[in-house]
Amino acid sequence: MFPQQVVNGLLLGSTYALVALGFTLVLGVLGLLNFALGETFMVGAFVGLILLTALKVPLAVALLGAMATGAALSVVVYVVSFRMVRKEYFAAPILSTLGVGTVLSAGAAKIWGSEHRAFPDVLPFDFYDLGLVEVSLPQVVIMLLATGLMAALYLLVTRTKMGMAIRAIAESPQTASLLGVPVERLILLTFVLSGALAGAAGVLTGMVFHTINPFIGFNATLKGMTVMVLGGLGNIPGAMLGGLLIGMIETLSVAYVSATFRDALVFAILIAVLLLRPQGLLGTRTHEERV
Repeated sequence: MFPQQVVNGLLLGSTYALVALGFTLVLGVLGLLNFALGETFMVGAFVGLILLTALKVPLAVALLGAMATGAALSVVVYVVSFRMVRKEYFAAPILSTLGVGTVLSAGAAKIWGSEHRAFPDVLPFDFYDLGLVEVSLPQVVIMLLATGLMAALYLLVTRTKMGMAIRAIAESPQTASLLGVPVERLILLTFVLSGALAGAAGVLTGMVFHTINPFIGFNATLKGMTVMVLGGLGNIPGAMLGGLLIGMIETLSVAYVSATFRDALVFAILIAVLLLRPQGLLGTRTHEERV
């Protein structure tokens, strides 16, 4: 039934939006992409899996553990791929993040194996009949967690002094520094936030698909970038909207067309957006536009 598929699409799209927000934060502040974010997402999923299965911790603790791991990995990526590389070579940070992502993927395959690992059902499958749709307790929890994280990020960026400082750096790092803004510290905080979101998305995606493997980071990177382009580069509300739309498009295409064409349809839409509205649905917010 169509309303049920829409609900399923929103569930999937909320996890895509979290990954896209991680890309958007770094792009908005530095004007560069962190291609290791997908692998950060993957490691967060495995950390959540280990905490839930080996240590038998509650979901909230596993989610926080994955977020902390994602934040720590993003700090490493910042130091290795952005702080230490030669800034006069524009492509150097991007290529460096690709290298870090490859190392993380290969390391995960060596540690946990390359096969699919089942993600445990940590919540009882109680179903709630809402008339046109039926939702399970895990779906409700995933949506609430994803929505809460997105809302918290939006409020942080738009309603706090810290968020104002981050937006000032996004406009002009040099001017922000002259005004006394601790630029390096807040850039580091931006990476911490993006990594935490990726780690949380990894756990929630594991709960959605019930399986993970060391190579899911590549798909997360592609979907996250697609969502970001659709919503508008560097645009936080755009990333949220784009994630929900991509999730619904994928779910509806599987339900009414074929699972074979799911990714093809998503990337066809990406190409159409780049050709017809390259600024995205809600507009671009990058350094290039503001110069």
